[in-house]
Amino acid sequence: MNKRIVAVIACLVVQLLVGILYLWSIFNEPVQAFFGLPKSMASMVQSVMMFGFVTGNLIGGYLQDKTNPRLVAFIGVSLFGGGILLTAFVSFATWLIFVTYGVIAGLGCGFTYGSVLSCLQKWFPNKRGFASGLSVAAFGFSTVVFTPVAEALMNAFDGNMRNTFLTLSLIFLVVGLIACIFIRLPQGEANKANEGPYLTPKQALKEPRFWCIALTLFFVNATWNIVCPVIKGMGIERGLSVSAAGVLVMLTGVLSATGRLSMATISDKIGRVLTVTLLAVLTLICAVMLIFSSEWLFFVVILLVAFAYGGPSATLPAMTTDLCGAKYSGTNYGMAMLGLGFSSIVFNGISNALVGATGDFTASFILGAVTAVITVVLMILYKFFTKRAHLM
Repeated sequence: MNKRIVAVIACLVVQLLVGILYLWSIFNEPVQAFFGLPKSMASMVQSVMMFGFVTGNLIGGYLQDKTNPRLVAFIGVSLFGGGILLTAFVSFATWLIFVTYGVIAGLGCGFTYGSVLSCLQKWFPNKRGFASGLSVAAFGFSTVVFTPVAEALMNAFDGNMRNTFLTLSLIFLVVGLIACIFIRLPQGEANKANEGPYLTPKQALKEPRFWCIALTLFFVNATWNIVCPVIKGMGIERGLSVSAAGVLVMLTGVLSATGRLSMATISDKIGRVLTVTLLAVLTLICAVMLIFSSEWLFFVVILLVAFAYGGPSATLPAMTTDLCGAKYSGTNYGMAMLGLGFSSIVFNGISNALVGATGDFTASFILGAVTAVITVVLMILYKFFTKRAHLM
């Protein structure tokens, strides 16, 4: 079989496994019930995992640029599966879930995500948007695959989250480590297209367009970061049945994956700036509609938010590599991804404070709309700095 096909399939399998980063909405209430985790703490677990994820992207990206994606993916899958495994045993001190699920599994997820993303971009040097979209679509599609798996396990074990996490961790470790064996970079003629101008991480930090990308990752994801941990519970409050709310969580993975693959591929044709701008405008509209939507309108709006979140997740890595070159793509995008990590912590924390005891998300969604406007401004600035660079 073609070496590229084998490597791509292996990368996609690994991405699919570690994509349960977005599955916390399914685990949230069962974990509260089984481990006795307070609701206020439970809502922050995904934010901690997200920060661990982007930190892992940075560290893993640096290690990959110095070594190879196979080694980093091995480390990442081991940390990820190990973190989920340890989560099964946190009942004696529930705060440890922030360490096991949030930090350890989050770091492993980031190690794997960054190494695989950079590897796929190098296999498709002339279609970076498509490569990024393919990679992060598999990551987002994990919600579709593992939502029914997780729910089936929780039902089979009668809500016993220890057995659920143990089973999932074994699946991730066995399948993930086998897939890592087949991850490799292109060699010889296949790698020549990746040669060319590049920016070192130090040079990237001096480039204003790099900061436009990093800040875009911070602002464009605010609405999704606010709503993602509470989709199922909010859906029920807005009039959906329990089963419909569960289906909604699963379908966010479909729409996120669709946005990642389709918009990143489209960005190869219409440009990254226009693509991100259009998605920011869509997020703005959705954030406003979330203030008053209920029942099936809420269902549709959440899916559109997931689509609008997925698009930049795939387009911005390609934009970073376009700007900084492929040589240090792991480190450079890892640095930009810190914007996403801070976004998760900051906006989830602000939203919790705004919601308070009332449970009213109106102010949170207004905040999401404002951040979408800021994203549009950042894309205008990116275009301005690009024109200025071409004139120099």
